[in-house]
Amino acid sequence: MSVAFEKDIERQLRAISPRAELAQLGKIRAVLAASEAGWSQREIARRVGVEQPEISRLLKKARLRPEVRQRTPREVMLRYAVGELTHEQMMDELEHWDYTFGGPPEDDPAADVYVRGSWDQIERAGDLLSDDDYQRLLEVTAARRAASRR
Repeated sequence: MSVAFEKDIERQLRAISPRAELAQLGKIRAVLAASEAGWSQREIARRVGVEQPEISRLLKKARLRPEVRQRTPREVMLRYAVGELTHEQMMDELEHWDYTFGGPPEDDPAADVYVRGSWDQIERAGDLLSDDDYQRLLEVTAARRAASRR
């Protein structure tokens, strides 16, 4: 077996989980759009080919995770992982992202709670981002991250 062929297999295997996560995100967005357009849960379920309780669960996920409504750094990394974006496209988008940085709630700075920011998705990227890419993003965002701590 050639090394190139093995790398193709490895990339296909690594893309399984990101592809499933993107499919779930697409399903949530489509169900949410249909619901907001006035479709009943039963009608959406019939069109999707699932039972109505599944639609209810998807809508609950959308309510609990409002970030599903818009593109996130994680989605950019997932799209690279499945081959929808080139490495250069991914890095360009992530380098120019208007990140938010986690910390206590703005309305209660003394709270013992951590509110995540979009930068946390970079921190928790795991194998979606190489060490070199992470370092590059750290360097590019250093001033913004420092300003957020003031």
